[in-house]
Amino acid sequence: MPGLNIRKRAFALGAAAVLAVSALTRPALAAQILIGRPDGAVRRVKSDEHAGDIRWRDQHVSVRVQSGAAGQNEGMRRTYQFSKTSDGGHSDRLVSEPAGKPYVRSGNVMFDALFALSVADAMLDEVAQIRDDSFNKGQPIDCVCFQTGEKWPYVWTRDISYSIDLGLAAIDPKRALNSLLFKTSGVRAELLSARFKPVTVVAQDTGSGGSWPVSTDRVVWIAAASDVLEYLPAHERPAVAAKLYAIARDTVEQDRAFAFDSYAGLYRGETSFLDWREQNYPAWTRNDVAYIASSYALSTNVLHLIALRRTAQLARASGATGASRYLRWADDLQRVINARFWQDQAGMYASYLSAEPNAVLSNSYDLLGLSLAIIHGIADEKKSRSILQHYPISAAGPPVLWPEQAEIAIYHNRAIWPFVTAYALRAAKIGKHSELGGELAQSLMRGAALSLSNMENFEFLTQEIRFEDGALSGPVINSARQLWSVAGYLNMVLDTFWGLELHDGQVSIKPWLPSRLAHLLFGGQRFVSLHDFSAGGKLLNVTLELPQGLPSTGWLEAQSVSLNGRTLKGSAFSPNRLRPDRVNDVRVTMRPVASVAQAIARTPFGNSRDLTPAQRRAVFAPPSPSAAQAKRTDGGVTMTWQGIVPEARVQVYRNGLPLTADAADERLEDAPMSDEGIACYSLTQRFEDTGLTSPSSRETCASTAADSELTAGDGTPSGAIDGVARFVDWGLPSQELRSSFTPHASGWYRFALKYANFHGPINTGITATVKTVTARCGGEAEQSGSVAMPHLGEAGSWGLSTGFFFKASGTTACELRVRDGFNMSYLESFARYTGGQGGQTGPLNRADIAAAQIDFISGANP
Repeated sequence: MPGLNIRKRAFALGAAAVLAVSALTRPALAAQILIGRPDGAVRRVKSDEHAGDIRWRDQHVSVRVQSGAAGQNEGMRRTYQFSKTSDGGHSDRLVSEPAGKPYVRSGNVMFDALFALSVADAMLDEVAQIRDDSFNKGQPIDCVCFQTGEKWPYVWTRDISYSIDLGLAAIDPKRALNSLLFKTSGVRAELLSARFKPVTVVAQDTGSGGSWPVSTDRVVWIAAASDVLEYLPAHERPAVAAKLYAIARDTVEQDRAFAFDSYAGLYRGETSFLDWREQNYPAWTRNDVAYIASSYALSTNVLHLIALRRTAQLARASGATGASRYLRWADDLQRVINARFWQDQAGMYASYLSAEPNAVLSNSYDLLGLSLAIIHGIADEKKSRSILQHYPISAAGPPVLWPEQAEIAIYHNRAIWPFVTAYALRAAKIGKHSELGGELAQSLMRGAALSLSNMENFEFLTQEIRFEDGALSGPVINSARQLWSVAGYLNMVLDTFWGLELHDGQVSIKPWLPSRLAHLLFGGQRFVSLHDFSAGGKLLNVTLELPQGLPSTGWLEAQSVSLNGRTLKGSAFSPNRLRPDRVNDVRVTMRPVASVAQAIARTPFGNSRDLTPAQRRAVFAPPSPSAAQAKRTDGGVTMTWQGIVPEARVQVYRNGLPLTADAADERLEDAPMSDEGIACYSLTQRFEDTGLTSPSSRETCASTAADSELTAGDGTPSGAIDGVARFVDWGLPSQELRSSFTPHASGWYRFALKYANFHGPINTGITATVKTVTARCGGEAEQSGSVAMPHLGEAGSWGLSTGFFFKASGTTACELRVRDGFNMSYLESFARYTGGQGGQTGPLNRADIAAAQIDFISGANP
C-alpha cells in the first residue's frame, strides 16, 4: 500500500489531521475532555456515569445505559440504548449483555457498549442453518455454525478462518469448530482409485477463474484450526488435534504438489481475500486471470508459511511425526519471501510478484499481507518499524490497498476493512507503534458506533458505508455484522488491549494500551475490567490497574500479574491452575513506557470528489500502459506501446529486470539476446511528482520456440474445430498426453499448454483445469509439477496455462507427460454446488488442449 517518495511530501502536509473519535470517560465526578474533529478544531463536552457519544462529520452517535437495577449496578449485566443522528435521519439500536458471554467495565460507557454490541453481532451470526443461491439450489443446509454476515448467510473458508484467528472462538468454540469442519471434504467416492487416495482437505471456495489453484489462501483454515483447539476443554483436545492435523497435513501436501513453484521457491495464487481481479490487479485481468494464477502473492505466501508452522504444531499436539518436514519448508519459504518481496525504496513488501520468468514486483501494497508478516515474525524489527511508518492512513483509517486505482468502483479499492485494521492493530502492538495503534483503534470504534453494527467495509477517506461517486460508488456490497469485522473488534479488546492469548496449552496475559488512547478512553480511572472470559471452559475476570499519570507518548504494559491473589512469575500460566467452580481473578498492574513519537504516513485528504489533479496523483496510481508489441529480429527486439498519460514516465522490464526507468517516444530497441532464450517484456508508468506507479501491462514475449506436438497416451486422435487442431474436452482421470522434446542447451525450460476452458465464468466456479506434469530427460531423475488452466473470459479465445519449470542437461532428449491432477470439483462437499458445472452434475477437470509450448528460460534459478 504505499510508500514511495510522494508519501514523504504529501503526508507531511497532513501531519495536523486529527482523527475524530470522542470516546468519553466516566470519572467519579463529571469531567470534561477534548474531542478532536476532522477539521482539527476541538470542543469540550461533558460526560456522566451512563452516557457517551462519538461525533464524526455530520454523524453523532450516543449511548446510554437503560435505567433500572441492571443498568445501575456495575456487577450486573446492562442494556444499552444507541441513538444515531445524521443528515440522513435517525436510527436506534438496543443491545443487552447476554449471560455467559464476556463483558467489560471500563468507566467509559461507549467503550463498554461497543464491546457488548460486537458480542451481540456475533450471537446474531449464530445459526442452525445456512444457505447460498449457488448451493443446494438455494435451499437451507443444516449447520450449527457462524454465518458470514447479514447479507452472507453461508460459511466461507477464508471468512470463518480469519474470524476465528481473530478470536471468535472465545465466544463459542464448539460452533467455531463446527464451522471449520463444514469447510473440509474428502474426495468423491467415484474418483478413488490406485492414483487417488482418500484424503480430507480444506475447500477453497468458488472464485476467480474456477477457484483453486488460482486462489490458494484456503490454508488460513489451518491457523484457525490450531487457534480453536486452544479453547476446547482439555479432555477433548487430543482427539480433535489428531483430526485437525490429518486435514492440515493433507491440505499442505496437496498445495505443495499443485500450488508450489519449486523454480521460484514460492506458492502461486491470488492475494488473500482481495479476490475481485481488477480491484487489486491490473484492470486487464478482468477478463484474463492466467496472470493471477501464475503470480505469487505476499499475503498468500505468508499464509502458507503460517500453515506449515501450525501443521507442525498440530503434529506435535497429536503425537504424529512430520513436524520437522513442515518447519523446514517454512524456514525456506521465509527466506524467499524476504529476498523477493521486500522493496527498500518503499520500505515495505510488495503485494505480489508476477510470473516467472518476467517476475516483476507490483508497486502496490496490501495491509493484510504486511500485517501478517509482522505478526508472525517474517518481518524483523527493522522491517516491521519501516512498514508501520510507511503504510498510509487517512483520518478515517487505513485502506486495505495502496495506491488506489482510478476508474475502479469502491470495494477493496478505496476501502477500509475493519478486520484488516484489527490485524494492523496487532502488528502495531508488536512493533510498539503506539501512535498508529491509537488511531487504528479509534477507526474500529468509530466504524462500529456510526454503523450501529460491525460493517463489512467503508470508503477510505470518509468512513461512509455508502459513498456516492457515480459509476464508482460503493462499497459495492456492504453487510452488517460481517463476521470477521465482528471478530476484529473483539480482537482489539481481548487480544490487543487485554492481551489474552491461549497458545500451546497456556493462558498468556500481555495487555497493551497506547498512552494517548488510554487517556482518551479511561482517563481518571484506576481499574478497567474484562469479565467472564472463558479459557477451556473456566472463567476469568481480568482487571488492569492503570497508573495515576499517563505520558503523552508511549504505551502501558504489564508490570506484574497475579492469579487469585498469587503473583505469577511471568505472564503465562497453565489452565490447570484455574478453579473450575468459580470465576478466577487475574489482576495486572500496568506501567507506563515512554517513547519517542513515531512517524505516521498520513493521507491528508477528506473526500476524493474534491481532489485537485495534483492531489489525485497523490492517491490514485496511473493506469496500466497498453501491452507492448515486441518483434524479434536479427538486430534485437523492437517494442512499441500506447496509453501513456502526460504526467507519467514509462518503465520497461525484461525477464524480471528493469531495462529502462524512463522510456520515451513509445518505442524501445532492445539489444540482441545472448542466447536463444525467451525475452518477456512488461511496462509500468509512474507519476513523476508523486512516485505512484501503475500496475503492469500485459506481458509480451519474443521467443524462437515453436509449439511442441502432443500425442495421446491411449491413441486418441486430436480433432480440428475452426481450423485449430485440439484434443477436445480432454482430461479424464485415465487420460494422458505426451510430448517429446530435445533441448538445445543446458538450463531451465518452461512447459505450458495452449488451452481453452469455458466450463465456467471468469469470476467464479470450481472447474479450473489442473494437471500434473512430469519430465524425464535421459537417465536423470524424474521432475514433477503441475499446470493450471483457469476459465477464460472470452468465448473462442485461447490461453496459455501456468508454467511447469524443469531442468535439462545438454541436448539429451526429454519426455514430458501430462496426467490428471485435482480441482475443487473432485471434493465430495461440492456435490451440493448447483451454481455451475462440476458440482451436482459431477466432477469436471477438463479443457480443450491444442499444443504444448516449451521455452528456454535461463541457465540458473531466479
